[in-house]
Amino acid sequence: MGFDTELNFQKLEDACILLNKWVDYIATNPDWVCPTWYGFVPDCGSVSQMLFNATKRKPIFIRKPEPTMAYLAMEKTGFKAKETALMGDRLYTDIACGVNAGISTIFVLSGEGTMKDVEASETKPEFIYQNIAELFEELKNNI
Repeated sequence: MGFDTELNFQKLEDACILLNKWVDYIATNPDWVCPTWYGFVPDCGSVSQMLFNATKRKPIFIRKPEPTMAYLAMEKTGFKAKETALMGDRLYTDIACGVNAGISTIFVLSGEGTMKDVEASETKPEFIYQNIAELFEELKNNI
């Protein structure tokens, strides 16, 4: 299962039928919302939670926060963990992925996450910036 801009009740019902038959249940990501130009819409994690409420089945997520993506990127580029950082706007996927992979994490406040989220979360980023431009300015001034 993944992000679906054409989700409807029939698809949800079909998913429940299959999940109640104990088919394998794989989902792309646990993101609660997806940003749009007008705000946010439900993402895969929200739909997964809805299906859990109906079937008591949880998916196996194959993307962040699992560290596989970070490991593959380091393998492909040849960078070591101490030379790698993961930047994102979601603590529960982006930053958790970096923490799980043992790499530096950069949290930007220009997307979904807020400082209140950081304060409330057990997952803590190593660095926090208002946006990518602020990070770029710091890098430019310190290199």
